[in-house]
Amino acid sequence: MKIDVRFIVRDHLRTLYNARTKRLSLLDVALFYAAPFGAAIASCHYAFTVKVDAYNVSITFFGIFIALLLNIQVAMFGIFQRKWEVPKDQRLAEIQHETLSDRRALLIELNANLSYLILVCVAALFAALVFYIMDWKDGAAPPIMVFLYIHFLLTLSMIVKRSHALFQKEYVSEI
Repeated sequence: MKIDVRFIVRDHLRTLYNARTKRLSLLDVALFYAAPFGAAIASCHYAFTVKVDAYNVSITFFGIFIALLLNIQVAMFGIFQRKWEVPKDQRLAEIQHETLSDRRALLIELNANLSYLILVCVAALFAALVFYIMDWKDGAAPPIMVFLYIHFLLTLSMIVKRSHALFQKEYVSEI
């Protein structure tokens, strides 16, 4: 099916691993999913409400981020496609191969994270649009938006950290 996005979610979840053990990090799962869920539950408990204008702002916010994230994916693909001249020195060629393998792995993870975050933005945009049209100021709507915003911000933070690592390696290798 053309809109089956399960593989994007699967690939994103595979990036939530402990680098030492290469296993799923329960701490990461708790941070990215349980913490936003806990905040959503707290917003229910405290009867958090949202002004309808907040949904309008959310529609704009997530719409802009969808476009930005798609552009970032295109830029990352440009880095991925970059051709490297292989050094004649065997040792330097081995170092370059290792560096490029690390860069490739990081780019693959970043692509999975970016694709997933675009899906989160699409879901949040759709939810905000429905809540705006239906004029839902209370009930389930505010906790859903709390979850989506916090999950979005945490996932975006992870992408920023990984992008920083990727570009830091790029800058260091050029020196």
